Amino acid sequence: MAEQIPKMLFGIAEYVYNLWKKIPRTEILNQETTINIPESVVEYSIFVRIPTDFRSLRNPLMLYDPSIIRVSASSLHPFPKTLREVIGKRMYEDGSVVYVLFPELLPTDASLISMTVGYRISDIKVLEDLVDRQKAHEPSGPEKNEYWMSAKLKHPKALVEYANFSRFDLRDVDVTVDVGVHNELKATIPPSFIRRLKMFFDVMAETDPRRQYMALPELRRLARTRTAGREFKILVDLEALFFPNSFSKYVDVTKDFRYSDCYQGKEFYELPIEIIPKKVNVISRADLTLEKPAAEGILIYKNNMLVDAIEEIIRSSK
Repeated sequence: MAEQIPKMLFGIAEYVYNLWKKIPRTEILNQETTINIPESVVEYSIFVRIPTDFRSLRNPLMLYDPSIIRVSASSLHPFPKTLREVIGKRMYEDGSVVYVLFPELLPTDASLISMTVGYRISDIKVLEDLVDRQKAHEPSGPEKNEYWMSAKLKHPKALVEYANFSRFDLRDVDVTVDVGVHNELKATIPPSFIRRLKMFFDVMAETDPRRQYMALPELRRLARTRTAGREFKILVDLEALFFPNSFSKYVDVTKDFRYSDCYQGKEFYELPIEIIPKKVNVISRADLTLEKPAAEGILIYKNNMLVDAIEEIIRSSK
């Protein structure tokens, strides 16, 4: 099981683990892993006790994989010390890089050492095997809507008991909530605005002069509505409400989670031009550790504030 867990998680961790395991009389003490989810980068550390003849190994320890981006080593005894001189980096004409640990360069008093390998994950979806993420919508009334979120490690005990992980951190675990804004748009955008906009686009798309002429009476009637002549400015201002730096004002994230970002959903409000979304996807993040393997949070969507902002645009656009 101790070998299966690194293999189940990430191949590079297993690769480094087995590299040290093959060295005679070397004792693997524990392992630490920190995964930065937004960057898709893993920092895997292994702590070992080396034998007295370790420095006499004929061949250096060589690590090669395109996903590896850095390697470092430290001595833990008699006091912590970074060992920059023992790690080399060989670059080849084809662009490949090999990281090398030279045993003979280790200090004679270094019996406990650690190696940290940073590498990229090609498919961050592998985290689905690690983390259970949940979310639920809890309607709260006309002033706000709440969305409950949770994230937790699936197998924290196995990471400790079988894989010898003394630390296993997941940084910035994401939960994405689809915040619906359709009702607020429907309640505040005047139907006459939508009709005039639709007719304008229909007329612009019409190639028959006779049909264009027949539409003029309706266009004149709609021109007397309070939003007439301001349609495109209203559209631009409404669209801006759903940019990340603007929409973030209408959400709060509490408890263990924190707001990270947002982006427009793929469905759009019923207008002739697809620029105003029906939903905004809000990303919240939390950290998970072996000491705190679960996180909960609440995303509060302040829909009353969005309604006020839309009404202000309709009322004041000139």
